[in-house]
Amino acid sequence: MRFAKGTVPLPTDDPVKAEMWTICDNMVISWLTNNLSPAICKSVIYMNTSKDIWSNLEQRFSLTNGSRKYRLSKNLYEIKQNNLSITDYHTLMKTIWEELDAMNALSSVTTTPEIIKLLNEIETQKEETKFFQFLNGLNEVYSPQRSQMLLLTPLPSVDSASAMLQQEEAQRDLLASNRDTDTEVMTMYSKGQSSKIYNCTTCGGKGHTADRCWTVIGYPKWHLKYKGPGGTYPNANNGGGTRGKWHNNPKQQ
Repeated sequence: MRFAKGTVPLPTDDPVKAEMWTICDNMVISWLTNNLSPAICKSVIYMNTSKDIWSNLEQRFSLTNGSRKYRLSKNLYEIKQNNLSITDYHTLMKTIWEELDAMNALSSVTTTPEIIKLLNEIETQKEETKFFQFLNGLNEVYSPQRSQMLLLTPLPSVDSASAMLQQEEAQRDLLASNRDTDTEVMTMYSKGQSSKIYNCTTCGGKGHTADRCWTVIGYPKWHLKYKGPGGTYPNANNGGGTRGKWHNNPKQQ
């Protein structure tokens, strides 16, 4: 935002360049005001240049680095995955990390092998801190994966850890979906079995199968067709008493 910061002054010696500068400045003003809330936009809309708008906003809304860093760091350790997916949880934390990194930008230095090594070590420590923060807010269901990753040497980056957990999450979702499908199928099968009417292939009766047919396994003692030890029918002349009555459906056997 070179125009907004005022590094390119309005040319005074060339009307053509001055007109081009005004066009570019108006474009920057448009970018700024379109990204402001209506209430804030009303307070800066009558300012003459984009530099004036930028300086006013910077003065009104800039926070001290200490307060801002504290709030962001506090938010990091309070973030929990809860109902978020691994991707959404990672994205939420990454947004805060990037803002903190922008506030903690290091000054440019002359690069030497020693300085490069030092900067790499600092970057590794920063990645480890982010990795621990990421693991801190994960749901307890991922405790086994968290323990396994902490045993790795070197420790994985946050991006790698997120990718591994996304695979685990996808497998869990697939297994849960299969269990739901199996339960639904078994429920439908049970309902179908309970409503099925069996036909006996031996006697042609309904309500039983051949392995339970009395003509195969024998009639009970109270039945008129029960054969006694001598091959006689002891119930044949009992007058059809209570114990000698047929079933409600005589064709069953």
